[in-house]
Amino acid sequence: MDRRDFLKTGALVAVPALMPRLVFSQSGNTGSSDILIHIFMRGGADGLNMVVPYFDNDYYLNRPTLAIPQPGSSGGALDLDGSFGLHPQLASLQPLFASGDLAIVHASGSPDGSRSHFESQDLMEAGSPGGGLIFDGWINRYLEAAGGQTSSPFQAVSLSQSLPVSLRGEVPALAISSIDAYDLIVPDEEQNGLRQAVLDVYDQGDQVDTTATDVLASVDQLKAADPLSIPVENGAIYPGSSFGRALENLARLIKADLGLEAASVDIGGWDHHDNLGTELPPLCTNFADSLAAFHTDLGQRMEHISVIAMTEFGRRVRENGSLGTDHGYGSVMYAIGGGVRGNQVITQWPGLGTQNLNNGDLEITTDYRSVLSEMLAKRMRVSDLSTVFPEFSGTQDIGLFDPI
Repeated sequence: MDRRDFLKTGALVAVPALMPRLVFSQSGNTGSSDILIHIFMRGGADGLNMVVPYFDNDYYLNRPTLAIPQPGSSGGALDLDGSFGLHPQLASLQPLFASGDLAIVHASGSPDGSRSHFESQDLMEAGSPGGGLIFDGWINRYLEAAGGQTSSPFQAVSLSQSLPVSLRGEVPALAISSIDAYDLIVPDEEQNGLRQAVLDVYDQGDQVDTTATDVLASVDQLKAADPLSIPVENGAIYPGSSFGRALENLARLIKADLGLEAASVDIGGWDHHDNLGTELPPLCTNFADSLAAFHTDLGQRMEHISVIAMTEFGRRVRENGSLGTDHGYGSVMYAIGGGVRGNQVITQWPGLGTQNLNNGDLEITTDYRSVLSEMLAKRMRVSDLSTVFPEFSGTQDIGLFDPI
């Protein structure tokens, strides 16, 4: 069997996710920085109904049918600070907010104004809303700035079928859809033969050869760690959704001490052009319950974990004729972790009156890169962010994190 035919068998399931070549050094994270967890809410989450500005009467004028009632009313928002309240189906996040482990940044987002899902997601993950020619992602550039490749193939992991833009670049990263499926797709009794076949086929010392053999090493390392044997702790109960399972897998990887420094998890389904009132609540429940379970499961480990959840854009302020909301501009970001200055909604609220809107949308008063920059500077100790966000010169401290 030649190299081309061998690749067609699909036996090395992780090779595409590991390109470029895996070459590890002993530099990089020394354990003094937080683990970065990036959650992307794909589809354009409606921040106005998730974190309700119940003090702003224009919210109710623009959404006579879809607005979440004020706290104290039937089905009302869960009060946070006297001005903003959580969607009632985000109830699992309220204790995290009250305990100081959750903060929210409202009227935040990317200055990219395309309102296109794919373009906005790509530019946001690249850290380049200006549209410059950047072919790698902000998380990968952060890892490079922090020291580059380490001795662990699990330094950067996406709990997904393919590698997101944010993790692409010079520092190798893994895409793992499920830790119990990260293996060679052959019966156990054929494993040794396949491994020898890999070594025989990939023996020319080039980039693909080294990648293939390193994939085998990562498979062996994960098997030795046996993360599936690590129990869920502290009474945490994860939802059975794909997002819940992904966070449960991620918690096990963290507890297995495999050298994880950054991870990415997606949760889709936020594109609610119609029936927002019925479509959003179960998604909110899944989002909140999964994050709360992750926080509970990891317990004291959360002191050195920083979670950021964000979306590519928000929704229009005015509800549409299909009882939904169309593509908008500003939305919300969520920060969870021991280093978060929680129990606050950080915003320079622009107002929802017609004169305050951006083409009918919530204005952005906090660039998402301000949030990410402060996290990297204070929790990951990156002193020079110019290579991580090369086109950004805005505020890098909005009072969201304590320094590590």
